[in-house]
Amino acid sequence: MVEKELKTSMSEDDEANVNENGKRPAEDTKDGKKRIKTKSLYRQPTVNELNRLQETESLFNSNLFRLQIEEILQEVKVKEKTVKRFQEWFTNFKSHLFEIPEDDTEYDLTEKTLSKHLKVKIPVSSSLIKTKTMFKFHKFTDVEIVGSYALGTAISSKLVIDVLITVPAETYTKNDSINYRYHNKRAAYLAFIASHLNKFDAIEDLKYVSLNGCESKPLLQLKPIGKLGNHLSVRINLACEEETYKLHRFSPTRNNLRESWLFPDDNIDSTEVGPPTPYYNSSILSDLTASINQQFLRDTFENSENLRQAVVLLKIWLRQRKLQVSGHVVSLFVAYLVQAKRINNIMSSYQIVRNVWIALKSSEWDTKGISLHTGKTTLEEYLQHFPVVFLDRTGAYNVCWQMCKGTYCALRRECDLAVDMLDNGKINSFIPLFMTPVLPLMQFDHILRFKNLSNIIESVLDKSPRPSRVNYGVDQLALVTDVIYALLGRGLGDRVDLILQAVEADFSWSVKKTPDKAKKDGYEPKLSFGFILNPENAMNIVDKGPPANLPEAEEFRAFWGDKSELRRFQDGSITEACVWSAEGASDRRAICKQIVDYLFQLKYGIPSTQLFHICDQVDSVTARKGYSGEQGEEAALRVLRAFDELRRDVRALAEMPLDVSAVYGVSPVFSYCEPCPAVGSPADAKVWRRGAAALIKDKDVRIPQYTPVNHAVVELGHSGKWPGDIEAFRCLKAAFNLQIADRLTKQYSLPAQPYPAHIDVLKNGLVFRLQITHPKEVTLLRREVQKGVVKFKESEDSVKLQCDTVLMPRLRGALHGLHTKYPAYGPTVCVFKRWLSAHLLSPPHFPPAVAELLVATTFVHCSPLSPPHQPTAGLLRVLKKLVDTDWGKEMIVLDFNEDMTREEITQLERKFSEREPQTPCIHIVTAYDGELPGIWGRSAPTPNVLARAQTLAKATLEYVERALLEDYTDNILGAFVPSLTGYDVLIYLSRLLVPHVTERVDMRPQLRGSPDKLADDVIPVVGFNPVEKYLEELRNAYSEFAVFFHDAYGGDVIAVLWKPDIHEEKELQIGATNALKPVKVDGEIKYKVNIEALLEDFRTLGAGLVQAVVLNT
Repeated sequence: MVEKELKTSMSEDDEANVNENGKRPAEDTKDGKKRIKTKSLYRQPTVNELNRLQETESLFNSNLFRLQIEEILQEVKVKEKTVKRFQEWFTNFKSHLFEIPEDDTEYDLTEKTLSKHLKVKIPVSSSLIKTKTMFKFHKFTDVEIVGSYALGTAISSKLVIDVLITVPAETYTKNDSINYRYHNKRAAYLAFIASHLNKFDAIEDLKYVSLNGCESKPLLQLKPIGKLGNHLSVRINLACEEETYKLHRFSPTRNNLRESWLFPDDNIDSTEVGPPTPYYNSSILSDLTASINQQFLRDTFENSENLRQAVVLLKIWLRQRKLQVSGHVVSLFVAYLVQAKRINNIMSSYQIVRNVWIALKSSEWDTKGISLHTGKTTLEEYLQHFPVVFLDRTGAYNVCWQMCKGTYCALRRECDLAVDMLDNGKINSFIPLFMTPVLPLMQFDHILRFKNLSNIIESVLDKSPRPSRVNYGVDQLALVTDVIYALLGRGLGDRVDLILQAVEADFSWSVKKTPDKAKKDGYEPKLSFGFILNPENAMNIVDKGPPANLPEAEEFRAFWGDKSELRRFQDGSITEACVWSAEGASDRRAICKQIVDYLFQLKYGIPSTQLFHICDQVDSVTARKGYSGEQGEEAALRVLRAFDELRRDVRALAEMPLDVSAVYGVSPVFSYCEPCPAVGSPADAKVWRRGAAALIKDKDVRIPQYTPVNHAVVELGHSGKWPGDIEAFRCLKAAFNLQIADRLTKQYSLPAQPYPAHIDVLKNGLVFRLQITHPKEVTLLRREVQKGVVKFKESEDSVKLQCDTVLMPRLRGALHGLHTKYPAYGPTVCVFKRWLSAHLLSPPHFPPAVAELLVATTFVHCSPLSPPHQPTAGLLRVLKKLVDTDWGKEMIVLDFNEDMTREEITQLERKFSEREPQTPCIHIVTAYDGELPGIWGRSAPTPNVLARAQTLAKATLEYVERALLEDYTDNILGAFVPSLTGYDVLIYLSRLLVPHVTERVDMRPQLRGSPDKLADDVIPVVGFNPVEKYLEELRNAYSEFAVFFHDAYGGDVIAVLWKPDIHEEKELQIGATNALKPVKVDGEIKYKVNIEALLEDFRTLGAGLVQAVVLNT
């Protein structure tokens, strides 16, 4: 019966209709409901489906990657409705333009006659109008859409449609190419068009724009009225007819800008031709060759859908990286690869993009150059005058004439990173490639900005040679950018992997104003340089130069000035060298800053107060203010050295029943992740002691100094004689503790105090706590006997022991290796922990291991960036990661040494998607978690704490961005000051009893170094932390009523937040009467929490420690 019903409820036709995507359309029943066709799930795939799968396998990275590419291309495609609206609007717009009347009048552009006639201003600055220039308007014959919209490679977001108007050749004379006459006439022609469009009622927001600070080549920008204007804007550019000038007139060796015109006050002979002006010449060539190159692109991209899609993807990729590379250059390079037969339209868009990246990363535009011209070209001639060379179809115009070498180097570097991401099968590379925006504060380790750019420009121009100034003409910002880039490149050398300039000089103004007047209304260009440091060389103290007897030595001395000195090195060589001052780790990280300040003072007389560096703003957070401001890394290094000595001693112990096979450090200090590492304890002659350990007497008025312990685990040699009972096992461990302590004292004269669970040892004034570990103890803790049957089940004790003694040593070793590979990792963790703690989210709210793993993700999974090399950049990336990640849906796998296979990762992802709701909020899995993936975040942070951390991180990023990029403020320590609003009760503590109180961000460093004599005969009182003990009592006794927050690094206030039901009425129940008081409600006796009594309990428990308990109203 069932079979019969199934047969009649579904179609028997196996050859179902298939659409173009290889999918069968859904069928509806007569009543409008979709049939459930279970049989179709198990049918054999159709031919179209098989072809699509085969095509995906051969043409795309993966099926998911193909789907994502198709989705993003559909998302950025200009909507058909917008295309139709624009076509209608453009037809009217074009008709209106052709209605411009002829004007036979000749105008002198040095006078204001034309502006008065047109009733709009000519978009040219007063610096260009020096020579009498006669202008006559000749009507154009064509208006065409060009650029990405015409080629079908436009992106709907921020869509700008380029319209090209070709100026008739008779507008210009033979000598107009000299001394900006061409540019003046071009501006006047644009003003004619602006005057006519000003009367057109189908447009709004008509204005002039200059791009990239190029004042001599303004454009006209407008928006259509109505809804169309919300989607796009139109930009009008001018070109000139091909026969206007011969192209060789603008070869890079020719001069078209006279020195006497640029410097009229210097009485230079006006008949002298002067140096070549390739930059100035290119500004005219771009107009001369515009039509030829546009036609070449049309021919290449016509009927080539895959090529167009590839260009769209490349433009999205560039836009996410904010690289100043135009879509025109990208399109021409794709056309170049087509011409060179390295790509073709048969390839998929993914294959084309991949080949473009591979070609770019191995390209040599800066040393060899490339050309689209099929005839003979002289690339060497262009390479002498341009940093980057890519010749167009004519072979005369360098399309990269405005590209700084830094942009090209960044482009190559990004292509290298992109190919690496594609080749990494363990990540979905689509997200970092096309969906993740790259922000300067996250991308660069060091950013150089200028507080007063106009003064910088003036100083650089004064020292720039005349030929360079003539070449760039009035485009001073371009000259200054290239000069500073060259200076930084020479000065920093191999200390940096990349120097990238960022110019913000786009300028728009009303057609009713002159550019000079418009600039006075608040226009200010911005220039900055970002450095990505080379971790191997960035912190070198010495810059080694050439041997003194070579000619290059004179050049080295001329560049470095007084800083250059002759030095003899250990290998016997005697060379010129520059030595930079650096005492600690933070000073070494700031050597690049020191070099930049010195060079600007030496070369241009610019003091360091005029420069603003974003690099070392958080270094003061990691400094030990209680110990003369030394960096935590240096204190941690002393701990590691002492531990290495102790480890050798323990492994070499004699007369032991079992040999010590290994000793592993498990405290955060062993991976440089402890914000306040232990320092050597001073010797104390008046100490109370029992055995080798100091004691505190009840009547002792002296408060012992807080001395942290450094935890380590000891593995003993293999033996089958360990008992099978947990209590007997622990007794045997205690006996081993006695034996190890005794041998350390007798063999090495080290103070050692044994305890049942551990041994405290004093080495170099530092206390180490050794704990014996054995896998059998974990197994015994899992053991349960139920009805005579032995079962093994995870318990809280077994999981904790396994984490502390088995998993943590492996993880700590991996994190130590990560710090060795990336020296900024440890300081970044310390700053992040200080930030969490400063906002009262210290453990147990945010476990240390989770914080360390979260920071590790920004170093291991740093795509689309490279790992940070400065703690400031590292902190910002961690906060960004914390904010942007959807922790409820995303799992992070940290595979430090590529130990995990793709199948293992896939299995983890599947388990994560099927997990129970009560699993950890932050799910970070490492290769060392074994059977407990994501164990480190199992208990904390809770959803509320995570939401609080994300809110604080977002506010911190906004605060830091505003302080560094807008206010030029060096001090961003306000990001480490907590807000106490929102908490219900504040408990103020006595600072004398608060550990690390000298490490608060608002404290000044104390001039106190390491003690003269370290403790060497008695172990000091360890872990004396009254605040921690007080918090422990509060949480144990009152956790059902309140949550307690505190800054573990010197915080003198405990913030209390009542649970949401604290003010609700409760029923009296036996066993649940704590802190309740009777109240009358409508004549009935109810019970409510006695808040006043709770506050009094807080005071009583903290007697001597608590100064005040305040209701925060």
